[in-house]
Amino acid sequence: MSCTSQVKICEPGGQGIILPIFGEAEQEWRKGLRAVLYLLGLMWLFLAVAAVSDIFMGAIEEITSKKKRVLGPNGKHVTIKVWNDTVANLTLMALGSSAPEILLSVIELFGNSFYSGDLGPSTIVGSAAFNLFCISAVCVSAIKDKDMNVYIVTALISLFAYLWLYLVVSVISEDIVDIYEGILTFFFFPMLVGLAFAADKGYLKFIKERDINQHAVKAKLALTDEDLARFGKEHGAQLTDEELCKYLATDDQRLSKAAYRKKAVQQLMHGKPEAKSKARNQNFSAVVPVDDPPPPDTGPPPPPMPQSLVLFGARNFAVLETVGIIRLPVCRTGNLSLTAMVDYHCYDGLAKNVEDYEAIEGTLTFLPDEVEKILEIIIVKDNIPEDNEDFYVELTNARSASKDGFAALGPIATARVMIVDTDVPSVIYTDEDCIPVHEAKSEEGNKEEQVLHITVRRKDGIGPVYCKYVTEDGSAVEGRDYERAEGELTFAQDEMTAEVAVTILESCCYDHKEDFRLILYDATGGAKFDPDTDGGEDSCVITIVITPRIATRDIRSRTMRALGVNWQKTQKGHENWKDQFANALTVNGGDEEAGPASGFQWALHLLTLPWKLIFAMIPPVEYCGGWPCFYISLAFIGVVTAFISDLAGLVGCVLDMPDFVTAITLVALGTSLPDTFASKAAAEQDPYADASIGNVTGSNSVNVFLGLGLPWTIGSIYWAAQGRTSAWQEKYAGKARFEEWNTGGGKFIVIGGDLGYSVVIFSAGALVCMSILFLRRKVLGGELGGPKVCKHITAVILVLIWVTYVILSSIRSLQSAAESGC
Repeated sequence: MSCTSQVKICEPGGQGIILPIFGEAEQEWRKGLRAVLYLLGLMWLFLAVAAVSDIFMGAIEEITSKKKRVLGPNGKHVTIKVWNDTVANLTLMALGSSAPEILLSVIELFGNSFYSGDLGPSTIVGSAAFNLFCISAVCVSAIKDKDMNVYIVTALISLFAYLWLYLVVSVISEDIVDIYEGILTFFFFPMLVGLAFAADKGYLKFIKERDINQHAVKAKLALTDEDLARFGKEHGAQLTDEELCKYLATDDQRLSKAAYRKKAVQQLMHGKPEAKSKARNQNFSAVVPVDDPPPPDTGPPPPPMPQSLVLFGARNFAVLETVGIIRLPVCRTGNLSLTAMVDYHCYDGLAKNVEDYEAIEGTLTFLPDEVEKILEIIIVKDNIPEDNEDFYVELTNARSASKDGFAALGPIATARVMIVDTDVPSVIYTDEDCIPVHEAKSEEGNKEEQVLHITVRRKDGIGPVYCKYVTEDGSAVEGRDYERAEGELTFAQDEMTAEVAVTILESCCYDHKEDFRLILYDATGGAKFDPDTDGGEDSCVITIVITPRIATRDIRSRTMRALGVNWQKTQKGHENWKDQFANALTVNGGDEEAGPASGFQWALHLLTLPWKLIFAMIPPVEYCGGWPCFYISLAFIGVVTAFISDLAGLVGCVLDMPDFVTAITLVALGTSLPDTFASKAAAEQDPYADASIGNVTGSNSVNVFLGLGLPWTIGSIYWAAQGRTSAWQEKYAGKARFEEWNTGGGKFIVIGGDLGYSVVIFSAGALVCMSILFLRRKVLGGELGGPKVCKHITAVILVLIWVTYVILSSIRSLQSAAESGC
């Protein structure tokens, strides 16, 4: 193989899309100086693309957060999102996180006169490797079972995407991308969205949510009807079948987000000693009733044993909180002729001493031939609906004063007691989910305010409960049509109603009607929302419709309605646009709650100040539903990406590094770091890794289907129309397969050597990575997080897989460059 005669970008006469700025004068500078300047410039551009991508994601969030009221199956109106969450994540959201890589691939195609380059495709593969291996290593939360459907689909399609990439460039039509391959690659993107949407809706029958029911629990624990009956009879757990199975499934279920959060808050607010924490981490299995003691042999009695074992009759006990007193059997086996003693004490789990039970401690004494003692513990009944809670009773210091033997603890020295809550939870609701109101009227030129009092009710339960509330814009705009209302609503003991006050303003609106929403959410104290009202079980949504007292009929109002422009939001956008420039000039964006800025924050602010001022020109999201912000920020990303493309080429050129190596290291790292921080924040703030890991696999697929499908389609169509031009023949004349390519019509050449090898290494690492994650689910109950040692070992292994990928791919690329003499 030989090099082409094309002049390199860092050599005199070389030129990229935009750079070098100073032309041939710059190309005469020393390579060492240029390498340092180009690297610093590349880092500066990465900060720029991260900043503008953040604005781009804000526009996407505004677009995908749109809501509408529709008639539900029960005949009532409900508020739903216009965009399905899964579709939004895999289209606009994935585009937002992958825009630099996708645009880099497209811009490189146009900058190379429609010839395929190494930078774009290699960045996509390198970014996928960093995303899957390194971002997975920093995420610490486990994926919730019922949300695994979409994750499985995106993970499998991610692997398929890179397998397809390898087949196209190295197998089907080696080194050539035909038109049908480009179009098919692009078509896989809507197919991915459709499959993920079907999985999200439960349409894929081969992927099912785990359904825990009475039969499933019973089968899993292999319990007979007699076992269940004996469990309830022996331990005083007079539970219904539903309550019993609810308890039996407790250890096997993935807790809901609210339950995990509550548990974390309780541990933070009611910390306990380290020893107790360790005891709680013992591997208590799902409840299995203890077997009856084995019957004595019918043969001659054995000689007395030297030891007497003291243990609980079972590991786990369950009682209703109304039981009053639970009686725990403490048994003795072995040498019964001894007098044995054992100490006992209680310690908290989720149940708290005094609040949920009355802890006991003391010493039990077994006289000769005595085989059982009973510990009685008072269970405290409250009127607050809450999750099932547990506490522990521990036996310690078994001993005997006899010289004929000794006493010891048996295998069940700690018993777990589960208190099953019996309180009926309060249900929070409102009488109306749509409330019409006239705008406030003005008198003698003074604007008046109108206070709307919304009554919120609850049924069932008598204990104190709470929920939060906040207003949300619809077509009405906060600050112009109404005043923001936010806070916590409290229902005191025995109180059945509460009020939220919302202030309506006189706004001289140009719309015929405007609306906004009052959202009740995050119910605590054991309360929940009425599933039959707007908002369902997670919230209660009240839509407030403002109608003008005198509708404006002039030409401006009719024009605004005809154009679909919300005049109030447009005015708010004007104000926010001015604020964007003011915030760009201040550290931390003018956030007063951030406190005094540190030296690092000042340095970062001064470094990014030019970019902040440039990007402040992007219209705020209030204009036209966020679409102007979407398109203009996307254009800015394209411009910055063009600079990155040229600068990455210059860095590789002055360091004698192939574009392939530059792409999978510097460029892939720079474009993926914002995703890393975002995924880490999502994993830390959310007890599950859906937002982080699911986005990684989905984004990787989108990178291939859009980032390669789009330029491949354009390039293959272009060269099929252009044919084999003299410039095309000159470019590929030195390639080993030129004679084969130089027949028939024009061909879009994508050399699959280093790229195909890199894809194979990545795919092998991806299989290992996903195998580790699925193995962790089987062993530890979750893909990520878990015990500290296991968590760190997993992270190290994933990072090592990425390092191995980079080293092997770089070695192959450097060898190819050496063989070609370039």
